[in-house]
Amino acid sequence: MKKYILAICILGTLCSSCENNQEKIRNVEDWTQYVEPRIGTAHCRWFHFTPGALPFGLAKPAPSTNGSLGNKWGWEATGYDYRENTIEGFPCLHEFQVGGIVLMPTSGKLVTVPGLPTDSVKTGYRSHFSRENEIATAGYYSVLLDDYQIQAELTATPRVAFQRFTFPKGTDNHILFNIGNRQGESGTVKDAYVTYTADGHIEGWVITIPEYVKKYQPGAAVPLYFSAVLDREPESYGSFHGNTQLADAKESKGTGAGMYFTFSNEQQEAVTAKIGLSYTSVENARINLQAEAEGKTFEDAKEQAHQIWQEYLGRIEVETSKREDKVKFYTGLYHALLGRGLANDVNGAYPRNDGSVGQLPMKEGKPQYNVYNTDAAWGAQWNLSQLWTLAYPEYMSEYVSSHIQAYKDAGWL
Repeated sequence: MKKYILAICILGTLCSSCENNQEKIRNVEDWTQYVEPRIGTAHCRWFHFTPGALPFGLAKPAPSTNGSLGNKWGWEATGYDYRENTIEGFPCLHEFQVGGIVLMPTSGKLVTVPGLPTDSVKTGYRSHFSRENEIATAGYYSVLLDDYQIQAELTATPRVAFQRFTFPKGTDNHILFNIGNRQGESGTVKDAYVTYTADGHIEGWVITIPEYVKKYQPGAAVPLYFSAVLDREPESYGSFHGNTQLADAKESKGTGAGMYFTFSNEQQEAVTAKIGLSYTSVENARINLQAEAEGKTFEDAKEQAHQIWQEYLGRIEVETSKREDKVKFYTGLYHALLGRGLANDVNGAYPRNDGSVGQLPMKEGKPQYNVYNTDAAWGAQWNLSQLWTLAYPEYMSEYVSSHIQAYKDAGWL
């Protein structure tokens, strides 16, 4: 891959670029140190803040401060707001009009509603946090949940969200799987299901009806599927719908469906959840989980994410003595590389516009090209198209293939 060097003058203007000799021996910087995903997160869109994601990934784990509040028109600011100081959960999916599959760790009395960020008296499981105890960069997020003294960490592979929670010593530590409730721009929940299987998987789905679906394809819906595993067996478990909890229940159905898992710790201890995701089926979510996460620890995934972001960000090298200019540039590049998210499974299955499942052509066990979410690229002809073509041509090729596939399936672009 060609590498480009951009020199920035005092005013921050890009004044030169040239192809660098790839064989030139030089010290490579950690480009992720210049990525600050929280820039622009006061009153921002649902998909804007996804620090746990890979470039162009399907799994996009992130914290949510207000994602449960709804989104009347489908485009208002919701999700993570820098002006707020409580977190209500960690959704695994963040796309235009798509969001859900939320995990939340808690301690103490089991509470199964998030409460409101404006409550003067704590009424739900959301937790206060401090910016001093928050880390956000390309491919990794960490925060201390003050109300519980739980450290929450996020990272991902392309189709699997990794969430690690370090619990304090105690007998009442919980992980909530909030599946059947509206998140961000995802729209009204039509139906949902979650179950704890005999082989230890937590699996299910949520079907949402985004506002733009109502407008442009009445009657259609957007299903989200998942298959998750925990690296520790819980002491107990149960289901919930709002404030209603049912101990020992192995499944939960319908709008508001959720499950909880309780752990006892004799000392501070971490539990890692690996959540395979899919737009086509629970079975394919499990296949994605096995293909990308089997035998992989949180630290393995975190290091892999860092190396991938290093390679992608490092395709353009900025030369300037001003750190703030590098932060501006690489944070902007980071957002451009979140791109339109991956939509197909490792086996080539992908969601068609009519609600059926399509199959991409395969070669040597892999899809010949990937399909990406192709909506909401307004204005891309002014900036993203040029950037992707010059520095990320392999993605641009697949992005074009996504549009061609949409034409084959729907008869229009």
